[in-house]
Amino acid sequence: MGTPADITSRDEATEQSADGIVVNTFEELEAEYVKEYRRAKGDKVWCIGPISTCNKLNTDKVERCRGENGSTVNDYEQYLKWLDSWEPGSVICSCLGSICDLATWQLLELGLGLEASSQPFIWVIRGGERSQEGVSAGVPLVTCPLYAEQFYNEKLVMQVLGIGVSVGIEAAVTWGLEDKSGLVIKREKVKEAIEKLMDRGKQGEKRRNRARQLGEITNRAIGVGGSSHRNIEMLIEFVIQKTRGQ
Repeated sequence: MGTPADITSRDEATEQSADGIVVNTFEELEAEYVKEYRRAKGDKVWCIGPISTCNKLNTDKVERCRGENGSTVNDYEQYLKWLDSWEPGSVICSCLGSICDLATWQLLELGLGLEASSQPFIWVIRGGERSQEGVSAGVPLVTCPLYAEQFYNEKLVMQVLGIGVSVGIEAAVTWGLEDKSGLVIKREKVKEAIEKLMDRGKQGEKRRNRARQLGEITNRAIGVGGSSHRNIEMLIEFVIQKTRGQ
């Protein structure tokens, strides 16, 4: 796999040699960024996401999330049953992604912060676009960036979309050296962020309403005639024309 620098260099070289770029997002979510990306790439950028919303059947969702843990449809139904036992919108989903390698004591801080919030929570471990899946689901987010582009994701969620609350991470950790980075996640900050997220006051309702609106926009984008649907059609047409020209 190589070092982060090797991966970045390899990705940049691949992007420069590509005929176009396919992005797992939708135009309405990142309109200005998509506009500038297309300007830089000569319009050869197709936003076809979020692909996580393409699976509608429970069996398809399980297959997409199966990974190495061998989850089954029965497991999925048990999770849903547990979730349904709580008030709508009351459960916190905690996920740092499958490449996170925080030290045990740092994960303990996160767990104690979740526990102290007194909110029911489910802790999952897997990769993918957590921010985007949260937007697609129409729910507000607690942001906890650690490295790479995650701090830009946090700015998008908080400053542009207005649906996030930060845990307060101020500096990136070095990938692979997380256990040497000192105290990054603090239980008090986790508790405070969750309480702020779940607040029923004016600001909390504003975040939730905005998140619901984005969830609705997501569904329209992937539907027939939506922006992502149109982008897929344009991508297919581009590939056909490119093949004919060879």
